[in-house]
Amino acid sequence: MAIKADLHMHGPIGFEPYWLRVQGYEGKNLLQLIADRCFKAKLGICAITSESDQTDDDNVILRNSPNDRLGFLVENYLDSLPREYEVDDKFGTNSLVVAKGNKAVHLINGQTVIVRELGKRYDHLVIGSNSVPNSMNIADTVQYCNDHGLLHGLEHPALQSHFGLGFYKAMQVVDQCDFVEGHNAQLRWLRAFSKLPKVGKKIAPYTRTSNDLAKEFARKNKKHYLANSDAHRIESAGIASNEFNEGELDFSSESRLFKTLRSSIIEGNFTTNEGYESICGWINWVWKFQRGIRGEQYKQE
Repeated sequence: MAIKADLHMHGPIGFEPYWLRVQGYEGKNLLQLIADRCFKAKLGICAITSESDQTDDDNVILRNSPNDRLGFLVENYLDSLPREYEVDDKFGTNSLVVAKGNKAVHLINGQTVIVRELGKRYDHLVIGSNSVPNSMNIADTVQYCNDHGLLHGLEHPALQSHFGLGFYKAMQVVDQCDFVEGHNAQLRWLRAFSKLPKVGKKIAPYTRTSNDLAKEFARKNKKHYLANSDAHRIESAGIASNEFNEGELDFSSESRLFKTLRSSIIEGNFTTNEGYESICGWINWVWKFQRGIRGEQYKQE
């Protein structure tokens, strides 16, 4: 039996009340919506990916805030789940198991770590934790992840316009990373758009060419690549995923699951499902994001 895993899924643009209103999730149980979407997409694992520069004194994302996404789901929506949902919130500190009938999904922590170097920001993808300090340089970030045994890799490295490292900097750390994110489902525009000068200025970096370049970079550097949704709406979870044989992963405890997930990815014992966000889905969340940040009302909640 195969286990499908989307290992980079944010959920709504933001978990704050403002963003939930903008995206139409206000008044709904986010944990139920996410679990139901995972069941529909046949996901056995989904990484709820936190990303924020709102941190404590150690540059760690604030606990018990909307930016600590999995923790926020547990704190605010667990008790109001309908009775037909069964939950194991004791599986581990970085995971939650939600089941309904004969379906179950392991929701695990993830993080887009905000890297700062020479006045620029970059992204680094961590799976299994959202407690990696922000604002370190890329070498120190990678070293921290390795020192703590975390599964981590290069997030959309070709997309420099959206905080990807770029291949020159990626070359400096790729040997110390576990994977390359080679397929990001949000880079959905056809390759031909990159050659259109007017449209290309805004859309070109978001074409499938960026995925092609990331995959080629992974192959040249003998790293396996992941396929993820990078979803910014619940309905997009699982549109891209990674598929593992059930025997490769050990679900007896959180630590064993994370350990076997990491070893399976490093060894390449998985396949990828490389779907893309629909045109309507992409326009939907991007338009709402652009509308949402207009006037900066979101900063006031």
